[in-house]
Amino acid sequence: MEFPHHGESIYYRYQAAFARDRHGNLLYCNGPEADKISECWHSIRVRLVKENSIASKRRQVYQAKLGEDLQGLTVYEQYHASKGLIPGIVLGHGDENTDIKEDFVVFFNQLILHQVDFAIGSPKASQAPYKHHESAAEKIVSLFDTYLRYQGADDKWDACGKAHFTERIQHFTSRGIRVELCLPAFPCKSSNIDKVTGKDPDYGERLALERIHGFIEEVEKVYEGGAKLWIISDGHVFSDCIGVDDQDVDWYNGRLIEMNRAIGVRRGNVNRVGFKSLVDLFELEKYRSQSELSHLASQLDIPSIDHHVETRTTVEAELCRRILMAGCQSQRSALRQRIDSQDAAILALYRGFSRFMLEDLELHPFTRKMSRSKQKKLSAKVAFEMIMRNQAYSNLVELLFPNHVRLSIHAHNNAGPKFGIQLFDPATVRAVESLSPNGNPMTSRDLLHIPTPWHNCVVKMAGSEIWYVTKAKVVRQWPGKLEVQDNNGAVYFYLRNSHHCGSEGNKREAAKDEDLTILSRDNITSLEMFPARYIAAGSTALV
Repeated sequence: MEFPHHGESIYYRYQAAFARDRHGNLLYCNGPEADKISECWHSIRVRLVKENSIASKRRQVYQAKLGEDLQGLTVYEQYHASKGLIPGIVLGHGDENTDIKEDFVVFFNQLILHQVDFAIGSPKASQAPYKHHESAAEKIVSLFDTYLRYQGADDKWDACGKAHFTERIQHFTSRGIRVELCLPAFPCKSSNIDKVTGKDPDYGERLALERIHGFIEEVEKVYEGGAKLWIISDGHVFSDCIGVDDQDVDWYNGRLIEMNRAIGVRRGNVNRVGFKSLVDLFELEKYRSQSELSHLASQLDIPSIDHHVETRTTVEAELCRRILMAGCQSQRSALRQRIDSQDAAILALYRGFSRFMLEDLELHPFTRKMSRSKQKKLSAKVAFEMIMRNQAYSNLVELLFPNHVRLSIHAHNNAGPKFGIQLFDPATVRAVESLSPNGNPMTSRDLLHIPTPWHNCVVKMAGSEIWYVTKAKVVRQWPGKLEVQDNNGAVYFYLRNSHHCGSEGNKREAAKDEDLTILSRDNITSLEMFPARYIAAGSTALV
């Protein structure tokens, strides 16, 4: 689906990105005007090498307006001692009516230059082809196709997506460098207690992370350069829209990183899966106090963010959202026009988000006492904002990770540049709408989420080897015995029919092969009674 490609933010001024060495040799260039920049590089090179030496020594951003065939373009670059190269970006004219000040333009460009990862390896790697790169790429593509790829409606993998994916993989294998993938995902648990066990990552997140680690391990077997998948956490992008407090996002992210590290230690490599958040990408961790962050926000003088749902925000997360939207958002009027004109693709996405948010916010304290009509109006406003935030975040990822293989938990048609993945192993995990013998499989509607752990809970049924992913509300309706089991901090539900219910000793015996804490209670009516945060190893049974 083509999104409206208009905006006054810095992203829409972007014309090219490049990397050069200290001698001015162009190592890499991409973007709308990449061909023109490459053709005129000799004249650009002379100027950059001559005028940027002082700025490079001081680690400053160098800025220069280009002339002749590049009239109206401005180049920004900054030396990276750790990367041994100098990245640069080229911007076109800004809109005279924009609210974005030049101080923010310089600030944002400095962030991009410092954080951008072209994934081209060393200068030598970009020039020396890896001997068996085509064979390695073919094997990695095959692995992805069979291991991770999600096949939804109107799938175009065979028609064109596979070729695009192969080209992305060959970017790395031809250089003999590590394959880099990025996945915007794992934001936080839903605020709707009818969906999840609580605020913590649970057994669903563990299953998903184990699967990602497993895929990277398989890549290592066929390609000596290996691979790494970056989870670009989008929690603070949307938390104020979905009714989740910023501190809960921080808590979830911290516990998720701990869980991932434990998986890495057990599987012999802690560097297969990494995490980045908006705070990381915008380098806000260096501001040590709330007052410093508030001072920075005042200096940048960028527009504030509209909030449609009452949540507790932090200064740090709110500044992240403001920087994101000022730097990368699209034009609101363009999206509204597409919706009002009944554009089929955009309208389906908008309506899908509206339905999804109506469900997600149904039990939130802010909406609980609203009429259904008011809830629907609120959900429509939130849906519009979610689409705007999602596109801005996608634009940011494109700027910072231009060559990474872009994965998604949305049901894309896999034509590229984004490819949908299934976080759960279909051989051992089944996402279902109900727990009846003929329960319908859970499906992804309107490009929304492929079944994920942060919108569901995980269930194990006595006598079955299958893990089930479903809504917590469905679990509470189970007529038999319901237990909450804690496997080293990863919570899931365990269901028994009446004929499976034996003594406590039998249940302990059944669980002894796993490091489990069993918490059982009949007729559970509210999952708020035991949020996962408070379920710890050694807890006593719930009564």
